[in-house]
Amino acid sequence: MQPLWEIRLEVPGDAETWADMLAAACDTETVSYHRDHDDAPWRISAITETEPDPERLHAAMVAARMVTGSVTGSVTGSPASITPASIMPSMPIVESLADRDWLAENRKSFPPLDIASFRVYGSHITDPVPAGRIGLLIDAGQAFGSGTHASTHGCVTMLEKYLDRHAASSVADIGCGSGILAMAAAKLNPHCRIIAVDNDPVAVRVAADNAAINGVAGSITCGVSDGYQAALVADHAPYQVILANILPSPLMEMAADATACLAPDGVLIVAGLMDIHVDDVQQSHEAHGLTLRDSMIFNDWATLVFSHKGEGSND
Repeated sequence: MQPLWEIRLEVPGDAETWADMLAAACDTETVSYHRDHDDAPWRISAITETEPDPERLHAAMVAARMVTGSVTGSVTGSPASITPASIMPSMPIVESLADRDWLAENRKSFPPLDIASFRVYGSHITDPVPAGRIGLLIDAGQAFGSGTHASTHGCVTMLEKYLDRHAASSVADIGCGSGILAMAAAKLNPHCRIIAVDNDPVAVRVAADNAAINGVAGSITCGVSDGYQAALVADHAPYQVILANILPSPLMEMAADATACLAPDGVLIVAGLMDIHVDDVQQSHEAHGLTLRDSMIFNDWATLVFSHKGEGSND
């Protein structure tokens, strides 16, 4: 059996964000988290088939702290060379596991999840998708977006609300991670032309694999891009729907590019920000000519929907 590694850490709050960041950075097959009681820290455990890369692990931990506003996150163990103590007090424990099917065991901790009209489930789930639900098979693993995070919930909900189910729409998923949003769009409207990009080549590969598994590879073109910079993104603009579930800072930095790529009657759906970041993200997009059309808060995480002024708004 291929050797496996376990990565463990403890954090004071927002375990979903820490777990998803860890999964995306460490090419992790499964991540789970729990705490002993309401006042206890969250214990996160990830299992990976590849030895974690210290630089990617370090970047993920720093990003998670920025997003959550955490200054007391406790992560302990080896390898000690991953990051200086001035940035992180300590780092996750990384251990080689014994010869045992840990992946299958850990995946059992992920029950099926219902988001809007979708049933998101892993390959360990054998029950049929309930009538009236749209199935999305995604194993928690190598890229952000297994459906558990509140920001994914918000994006899928708004996508279902605003995507035209019948027109041959063009959709861009910027920072696609596992491809869950792109696949949701393809399932909602098989006539869509969807571009899904991420700056992490591993995520792009995972998204393409997931699209094939879910039978929507013909609708989705995956590629590597730092935001909107790749020719793949520009060549297929403008888009009726742009999805960007990233982080507040890059969302604000990309506001001009998002505006330029958005069709006159299109909607930009952004997430990855907590409610405390809403004003800053809203102002950055309004500065480039967009207006806030809709919003929702779910478990303190915000999803914002923008359109060009005069389209679907009172401006």
